[in-house]
Amino acid sequence: MNNLFNSLEIILHDDLYKRTDKNQVQDSLVRLESNPSNTFKWFYNRYEGPFWEESVAFELLDITEIESHTRSARVEHNFTKQYLVLSEMSANAVLVLDTLTDHVFTVDFEGGDEKLLRGELDPTWLTFYEFLNAYFDI
Repeated sequence: MNNLFNSLEIILHDDLYKRTDKNQVQDSLVRLESNPSNTFKWFYNRYEGPFWEESVAFELLDITEIESHTRSARVEHNFTKQYLVLSEMSANAVLVLDTLTDHVFTVDFEGGDEKLLRGELDPTWLTFYEFLNAYFDI
C-alpha cells in the first residue's frame, strides 16, 4: 500500500493538489450520507482535484464536484446512496464508486446504469485502491 501512497506523493507533488480544507471531505460525505473506504478518504483528505491522467480517459473529480454530480445522478438516474459519481461524463459514461463494495465501475447511460442498479454490471476495478493505481499508472 505504501507504494501507491509514495507514488502519489511524487505524481501530485504540486501545491495545486494539496487539500487546504480537510472539512470539505467529511462535510460532503455527511451530506451524501456515504461512507466510502479508508483509501478513498485518505486520498481526498490529502489531495484536491480535479485530476486528469491519460491512462484512464476520465477527469477524476474533486470531492465537492463528486457531491454535485452524485446528487444529479440520484435525481436523474435513481442512483442510491451507495453510489458516488467520480468523474465527468466522457463518451456518455462516468466512473462510479460503490461505497458498500469499494468496486469502481465504468457506467454508460445506454443500459449500463440500469445494470448497475440491478447489480448486474461487472466492476472495472475491484477496489478504489486498484482504481488509483490504474488511474495514475502506478
